[in-house]
Amino acid sequence: MGASLELKIDSRELQRLVERARQVLGRRPSFRPLLTAIGQEMVTSTQRRFETSTAPDGSRWVRSLAALREGRQTLIKTARLRDSNTYDVTSTDVEVGTNVEYAGVHQDGAQTRPHTIAARRARALAIPGIGYRRKVNHPGSTIPARPFLGVSRQDETIIHNLTEGWMRKITARLNHA
Repeated sequence: MGASLELKIDSRELQRLVERARQVLGRRPSFRPLLTAIGQEMVTSTQRRFETSTAPDGSRWVRSLAALREGRQTLIKTARLRDSNTYDVTSTDVEVGTNVEYAGVHQDGAQTRPHTIAARRARALAIPGIGYRRKVNHPGSTIPARPFLGVSRQDETIIHNLTEGWMRKITARLNHA
């Protein structure tokens, strides 16, 4: 994946419930329904961040010059990055992320090296305010971090509520067993 998020939770209380369920029901309850619900909520939350240009910690993304020039939102030119976010569930884990190769650059930020830009399809480059040049030396640039993956306070609350609901269902089954 281009960028992913791993969430670790102190699960001692959850493990005690699972062990009790295993003893009473003769099997471990499946975590898949809970993990699937968490994955779906995290993907929705991540996509919402693209609409609000907001990081998981609530800070606003630095607006890109291209987005300002073109009158659009930052990181949503084709929506490929936003729409590529997905989740993968195993019996014990959920991973949220994207396989877009440039995701890590936007998640963490990056620095490009100085380099030469040369004309390829024409004899020269047209540089506004300067004129024509066969090649130019680019000094390099900084791409600021625009985190879209992560767990916000609202996400924590949603995960907590989903987990409590799952635990209530297991407890109800145990009480009826």
